[in-house]
Amino acid sequence: MGHARTYICFDYLKKIMREYFGYNVILQMNITDIDDKIIKRANESNQKFEEFSRKNENSFWKDMNELNVEYPEILTRVSEFVPEIIEFIEKLIENGFAYESNGSVYFDVPKF
Repeated sequence: MGHARTYICFDYLKKIMREYFGYNVILQMNITDIDDKIIKRANESNQKFEEFSRKNENSFWKDMNELNVEYPEILTRVSEFVPEIIEFIEKLIENGFAYESNGSVYFDVPKF
């Protein structure tokens, strides 16, 4: 239930703003459907990361439905923006705000 708290709170806030105050609220949610842990777990279960992620996402939405949390108006997934993410990280490195070490890229907080 700990992770669900975030989604429940945003859902309540959206409903209060929409139904009580009359605002037109558009909620966007991001799904992290690809990262090192997801790829590792997908490989361990002999699945493509897309299949593995979608199965978990569907389970998530089933839980949200049980909690009466509305589906967001806009849903994005990390896998849909990989080229943009790579470009952004390259610019961070180019501008000296990130650095590569042992195959990973780290944000350089003091330089920021």
